[in-house]
Amino acid sequence: MAGSGEESRYSRQLYVLGGGARRLPEAAVLVSGLRGTGAQVATALVLAGTGLVVLHDRGATCTADRTHQFLLGESDLGQNRAEASQRALAELNPRVQHSLTDLAQVVVLTESPLEEQLRIGDFCHARDICFIVADTKGLAGQLFCDFGERFVVDDPAEGDPVCAVVQHISQGNPGVVTCMGTEDSHGHLFRDGDLVTFSGVQGMTELNTQKPIPIHVLDDFRLEIGDTSSFSPYRCGGLVLQVRRSQECSHVSPPQSHGAATQCPSCPHSALPTPPPCRGLPSPLCPQADAERVLELARSLGAQLGPLDEDTVRAFASVSAGDLCPMAAVVGAMAAQEVLKAITGKLLPLDQWLYFDALECLALAGAAQLTETDCAPVRPRPECCCWPCQSLPLPLGLGA
Repeated sequence: MAGSGEESRYSRQLYVLGGGARRLPEAAVLVSGLRGTGAQVATALVLAGTGLVVLHDRGATCTADRTHQFLLGESDLGQNRAEASQRALAELNPRVQHSLTDLAQVVVLTESPLEEQLRIGDFCHARDICFIVADTKGLAGQLFCDFGERFVVDDPAEGDPVCAVVQHISQGNPGVVTCMGTEDSHGHLFRDGDLVTFSGVQGMTELNTQKPIPIHVLDDFRLEIGDTSSFSPYRCGGLVLQVRRSQECSHVSPPQSHGAATQCPSCPHSALPTPPPCRGLPSPLCPQADAERVLELARSLGAQLGPLDEDTVRAFASVSAGDLCPMAAVVGAMAAQEVLKAITGKLLPLDQWLYFDALECLALAGAAQLTETDCAPVRPRPECCCWPCQSLPLPLGLGA
């Protein structure tokens, strides 16, 4: 983004991510798994202007992929998912390189078994490579981040730094800064311990060249800034501006984090990493026998992992064979946001684990009565989670 043309093209990124957005053209990200979630991640990174997006997927495109992978068309059936996705991504942003093999500073793993997550996560953790896992199964999804033991966030807060107009500065120890009120009569938004700098101060010009000064908040309009007794008298003008301090985050490796996450009795951690035996079958409903196998696998870990919410596991397993574009869109977008945080150092990253589900959809009228026969393919079209619902007329405005 060195040229003005590039800055204009990616102005939204500069507005949200600040100066850290200039690191995007030099960044390299590996996205492994180009089904629904991986496609969402790769698309978001390409549109954001990431310099190099490395695609990896050993699977071939099948009809089921088209329920949630919008980069693939009928002509891509039988072709490698990564290669087919690469062609579509190249049309979105020709300025971004798309490679199948290269070095990366961020690795995003999707559609991967737990053993692979732990193995690659350990590899990345040992080499200070930011590691992200994004996965969806049916109506549930999970996100995991490991940015290393000492990841520095340059700007951990949202929005612009706090700024106020100076009305008066006293000479004394400590000196007191009086700020002007705003149109809505609110005072300043500074907090105790904030670091500030001054600019445009007339009279007490020594403040304009001071290093960041810690403040103590007296009230909504007054701040203490330390000893100003030896400074020139204040005349007029000036701004006081908050200086954002960097913050260091520490993440543990995937095996350590996985053990800690399993202690949560209400989250489906025990079930999500378990590869459903029915994954890849034509019907989005998992056969009852296979759903019970998933529950048994989760139970077998119970002694090591703590209490198990069997209702959540059973609900998750019953629809885990399906892939839904909305779930991939939500989890993929959140994963892409974490990638941008890793590259730019803007905003605090996720505190390792996040779970998202829409299992409440199973409580909708008629959902509990769906059978494998109801959801069996009836024509050579992609299937989704609740097939009978697709035969209903679209409400006005949808699909128009």
